[in-house]
Amino acid sequence: MELKSLKKKYKAKGFAAGCSREVIARGAEQLGWELSKLLGMTLQAMAASEDTINAEMAAIEAQR
Repeated sequence: MELKSLKKKYKAKGFAAGCSREVIARGAEQLGWELSKLLGMTLQAMAASEDTINAEMAAIEAQR
């Protein structure tokens, strides 16, 4: 996902409905970052972990 797409979806209440945007905004503020930077860094971290996450999900599915 691109940052531009995330920022657009982030505004929709149904997207990541279980997450508190207030907590996310407060976290960015505590880090001294703009929300865009936090979202971008999060996307980068998720992309870097994608192979590991996919392998773990496959292992879980195989156990079922």
